[in-house]
Amino acid sequence: MNHMVDISVIVPCFNAERYLRVCLESLKAQETPEIEMIFIDDGSSDATGAILDAFARTEPRAQVVHILNSGVSAARNRGLSMAKGRYIAFVDADDALEEDSFARLYQAAVRSGAQITSANHILFDEALGQRVPVEIEPVVQQPSEIVREIIHMHRIYNNIWNKLYVRDLFDGDMTLDEGVRIGEDALLNLRLYLRARRVSHLPECTYVYRVHSRSAMASIGGYSEAHQPMLRSMSGILLSEGVKELYFRDFLQSCVWVDEKEQGIRACMRVFNEKIRPLVLAGVNGARIPQKDAAVYRMVVAGRFPQFYLMQRVKEKLTGRKWGIRR
Repeated sequence: MNHMVDISVIVPCFNAERYLRVCLESLKAQETPEIEMIFIDDGSSDATGAILDAFARTEPRAQVVHILNSGVSAARNRGLSMAKGRYIAFVDADDALEEDSFARLYQAAVRSGAQITSANHILFDEALGQRVPVEIEPVVQQPSEIVREIIHMHRIYNNIWNKLYVRDLFDGDMTLDEGVRIGEDALLNLRLYLRARRVSHLPECTYVYRVHSRSAMASIGGYSEAHQPMLRSMSGILLSEGVKELYFRDFLQSCVWVDEKEQGIRACMRVFNEKIRPLVLAGVNGARIPQKDAAVYRMVVAGRFPQFYLMQRVKEKLTGRKWGIRR
């Protein structure tokens, strides 16, 4: 397929034979707009490669590339280098699309002129056999506010598989961080939403995300340790874009939440000054901290944040009002 199509769909595949046929059938059913399917077989040792090759022989919109195992981000980046579409979409091999997903996303993107169009999705719990809609409420309209949500690990804005991106957003060095295993989606979206000027959200479910025992999130081990590479990269992105001070409190809360989720509040605060504070303060210019966050910044610098945070959590229990956003 040498001409420009409407959407390039990038599908990284690694040992996905158990679910792959469902994914392929859902892609095949997407009749409009015009799409190309780019499958990257990431060194699979099962029948994944053979299934993909057989599919491509009967589906003219599909192309398959077999590579040595390099990880999902490297596979997606390979797909990006091949994409010819006006828009980019990502699909995981163990997930599936709802009927007319791309048609609905494409129409919404063209109608709004958005550079990124997101949508709600279905969470399918394989063990329970349940489909649960995951919806945004309320919808955030401004890219700068979505950046805040991504830092807080939003369950829709962080993912790349429920969105349609204008291809031009990827111009330059806009690729996935191949050194990050957990949260690589969020890091790419952070950069893309910092670049985007207009975004939109489709209040329909277009994607089915499968939760199963082989998924990446089901096997990450220690939660806090697994998320540290993502947090370090997030800090670097915010610094390089000159906005870490603007999102100082948000990044602080996210760093705390990741550790607190695994260790608990008190254990997290006992190690805050030694373990968490250095990354929170790294590269930050105190003179650029927004006035509304200045007091919190000074407490972090002075080492008094743990006492303050413990008091805030007590107030939460009494009032029901959260200090910031925690997912």
